[in-house]
Amino acid sequence: MLTDIFDEDMTLRSDRLILRRLAKGDRDDLYEIFSDREVMRYYDVLPFDDIAQAEEMLDRFIGGYSDRSMMRWGIEYNGKMVGTCGFFGFKEDCKKAEMGYELNSSFQRMGIMSEALGMILGFIFDKTDINRVEAYIEPENTASLATAEKLGFVREGTLRQYECCRGGIIDITVWGMLRSDRQKH
Repeated sequence: MLTDIFDEDMTLRSDRLILRRLAKGDRDDLYEIFSDREVMRYYDVLPFDDIAQAEEMLDRFIGGYSDRSMMRWGIEYNGKMVGTCGFFGFKEDCKKAEMGYELNSSFQRMGIMSEALGMILGFIFDKTDINRVEAYIEPENTASLATAEKLGFVREGTLRQYECCRGGIIDITVWGMLRSDRQKH
């Protein structure tokens, strides 16, 4: 069952990354990420202007482990937490989850996010019975679109005027990866 994995060690390692549970000590790194206007350009939250906002976000991410509603990993590169990625919006009956992520702008275009997302996709498909992972991406977010495609996600369509975000109503593209897509990729 999906919720059983919250009891496991969710630390994942590659040659250059450690993906780990977030902790209170990540507050300053999280603030650095979420206060960066470029990082938040396509995010559904405005850039932070107060460290307390980072503490609240961190509490939500950490709370997701406790209430088993969200798996969020801190992406550690050379000893620094440079981003987060994970799953939320679990639908146990439909065997699906949504994926979200963000990366410090100083560490973009290094393949870090593709590597991290590949690791967590391997985790979710290996450790659970999840059959479908979804990503909702703004059409203008070309870097995220390219990452989804590189990972083997399939663009399934555009939800027109789907989301209220940053003072407007925006379109969202829907990307999906099925367990069978992952096995082919």
